[in-house]
Amino acid sequence: MVSWRGIYFILTLFWGSFFGSIFMLGPFLPLMFINPSWYRWINNRLVATWLTLPVALLETMFGVKVIITGDAFVPGERSVIIMNHRTRMDWMFLWNCLMRYSYLRLEKICLKATLKSVPGFGWAMQAAAYIFIHRKWKDDKSHFEDMIDYFCDIHEPLQLLIFPEGTDLTENSTARSNEFAEKNGLQKYEYVLHPRTTGFTFVVDRLREDQVTQANSSLGTDLTIVFSEESHDSLNEK
Repeated sequence: MVSWRGIYFILTLFWGSFFGSIFMLGPFLPLMFINPSWYRWINNRLVATWLTLPVALLETMFGVKVIITGDAFVPGERSVIIMNHRTRMDWMFLWNCLMRYSYLRLEKICLKATLKSVPGFGWAMQAAAYIFIHRKWKDDKSHFEDMIDYFCDIHEPLQLLIFPEGTDLTENSTARSNEFAEKNGLQKYEYVLHPRTTGFTFVVDRLREDQVTQANSSLGTDLTIVFSEESHDSLNEK
């Protein structure tokens, strides 16, 4: 059952993104055609400012606590972040980490193409230059090329979040992953799905080609997100 806090959270983010897209991001759209670098510079900072809202709500309303171990992010470096997809909300919890250890303005996310049509949220994500994909390589390759070239041309450091599994961990997705494993003689997994590697390989290779012009380039950040079983079940029910 959805709590009043959950309803408040969703409505706050919806109306915030709806009006933010119109009144914060909308006025700068003409600059996209005049000076793309300045347009991206301004938009990234406006979006990052807005992203502190869901971070604050998660921590104050829901008491979310994020424990981080391992190597730290290097602020301002270019990298491809690969992360497992335990729930539908993984990408949002990453903001809590990036706000403190990197820059929210640099993160871009690969998302399903259908999400860009959602009023408010979709408009804001398009303005933020998130990469929308159909999960069919023949349809996505040219779009990936255009977006990667765009970030290389404007010399804006890119931290691109990719979920190689392609979808979140559920009983149905696990069954499909196990079926794929049986057909190809691969190991079955319990907490992750077999990844799709074509897009990730393409992005890393394309960024590596431009690495000579970038002083800060790690090109790879492997991130694993883990929830308590109670939290995982609760998130997937919502």
